[in-house]
Amino acid sequence: MDQFAIVTAFGQDRPGIVALMADSLYQLGCNIEDSCMTRLRGEFTMMLMVRLPQGLDAEALGHRLTASTRSLDLAVLCRALPDQAALRLHMPELPTFMLSVYGADHPGIVAQVARTVAEQGGNITDMNTRVIGSGEVPVYVMVLEIQLPQDRQADQLKQALEALKPLLGVDLTFRPLDSVTF
Repeated sequence: MDQFAIVTAFGQDRPGIVALMADSLYQLGCNIEDSCMTRLRGEFTMMLMVRLPQGLDAEALGHRLTASTRSLDLAVLCRALPDQAALRLHMPELPTFMLSVYGADHPGIVAQVARTVAEQGGNITDMNTRVIGSGEVPVYVMVLEIQLPQDRQADQLKQALEALKPLLGVDLTFRPLDSVTF
């Protein structure tokens, strides 16, 4: 049975991080199955699900990647995935929505929006946030992808989110996302 690991790497953004990580994994016989990478201001971070070759476990992979990426001063973490976590299962098509939140930056926006989504049975499957604008007038932007179980009504979640607008001083848009299958 195939073995899988989650690899997380982060460090100061610079050219060559993706190339070095991908080549290091390839040289070790790993296959990159899924990935998510982004830059957070001056830092770069990546998460990868990799299929491990026979004879290489997640702990050894972490040590070898740390050594091979030392030139870029990356922090590398590896964790073995349980067999069931790495299985490619056909997932039922769940209604998916996009939520965009804009407003003056202040603590608690993510916490209150995430709590509201969870209370309504929603699952946040992707989230990106940024502070934009000038330092004097920062604007917080948050974009979330949310799945709702078939038994939950989108209107109930939308109403709960609308109630947050005056409390958080934000504007939000909640809309269905067209179905995309990878």
